[in-house]
Amino acid sequence: MINIKQSISDTWLEAKERWFPSKEDSTVPLDQVSRFYQTDFYLSLDAGLKSAFYDGPLGGLDSRIIERKDIEFLQDCHRLWKSGRNVSCGIYGEKGTGLSTLLNMFAHDLKQQDQTYKLLSLERRLSSEQDVIEVIGRLLNVESNEYQLDQFIEAINQLPAQVVILDNIHFLVQRTVNAQVVIDTLSAIILASRGLHFWVLASEEQAWRRLCYGYQFEHLFSHQQQIPNFNERQIRDLLIKRFSYGGFHTINDISIEELAQEKSPINDVAKRSKGCVELGLFYCLNNLTYGTKPQSIFIMPPQEVDMTALKRLTQVELFTLAEISTHGQLSIKEHHRIFRISLNESKMILEHLRVLGLLDKNEEITRSDAYSLKLITSAMVIRYLISMNYLY
Repeated sequence: MINIKQSISDTWLEAKERWFPSKEDSTVPLDQVSRFYQTDFYLSLDAGLKSAFYDGPLGGLDSRIIERKDIEFLQDCHRLWKSGRNVSCGIYGEKGTGLSTLLNMFAHDLKQQDQTYKLLSLERRLSSEQDVIEVIGRLLNVESNEYQLDQFIEAINQLPAQVVILDNIHFLVQRTVNAQVVIDTLSAIILASRGLHFWVLASEEQAWRRLCYGYQFEHLFSHQQQIPNFNERQIRDLLIKRFSYGGFHTINDISIEELAQEKSPINDVAKRSKGCVELGLFYCLNNLTYGTKPQSIFIMPPQEVDMTALKRLTQVELFTLAEISTHGQLSIKEHHRIFRISLNESKMILEHLRVLGLLDKNEEITRSDAYSLKLITSAMVIRYLISMNYLY
């Protein structure tokens, strides 16, 4: 009798684990996360909801932005420069930390003060002294093709004092012999004009570390600051603001005003997101159903992401992801030069990682068919690479 009871109990437990997995044991496949924005489910969502949960950079006045103290660092540096100090600053943070949004907020702040500024987001790799002169010259409205470096520096020092903001510095150079020329040229321009103009540069963290480690890039700046990932409270506040922006009144029958309470479903999402905004947005959209009442939504508890696919990658594939992390992006030719393998081998490696949902291929002409980390999974990939000592 005891054996029969035990057998029935074991059978029930086995069936329960199979058909009703515990919250801790259930996971969502990595490729389901990476391809979420191409699914029929996402495409069927209301346009207003998709707009509320847009995952790209936001403008300085956008109502989806939450307040962040990091803007105070840029404002303080600007005040020092206005008081006559010789100031330049660099900021860096993980991909998806919101650097571009932060710069847009700072630019709006400058506009409110009637401060002249120029903002440029690098879109391509620079490979020569003339490349740097051309890009900076176009930004500052200087006829760069007429000047050598010394003459160009003299020309920009004749301009009225202004703030010069360069975003996406992780696109600056490839780790080749030409990199030193590019960095030396940019360094000469910044250092020679720093007393007049206020330079602000922003880069993804892994590229910043490589630039500092390999080229002493930090010496260009009087001030630099790491922009941290969002904490749980910030993720929660951001998600609440997104639902409010979308016009929703209740989440799981809890009013928007009460969502900050400890037991709200948003807190569970914020905890699972581990500081990654993109994961927070995904968890909300992937686990929601529209409620029966107008402007109401229900969110199911989010699941952890299954990282098994990362653990199956070869060493060269992991090094490829690491190099893309430190370069912002890599084309097939750039990958071929770094790894010293054939172009076909490079293409196969990059395409395999794209098919797995770890990379995006940028088709724009300015990006030269380069591959970059897929934003929604980038934080998980980078943290895995760090844990395995492929990044530091």
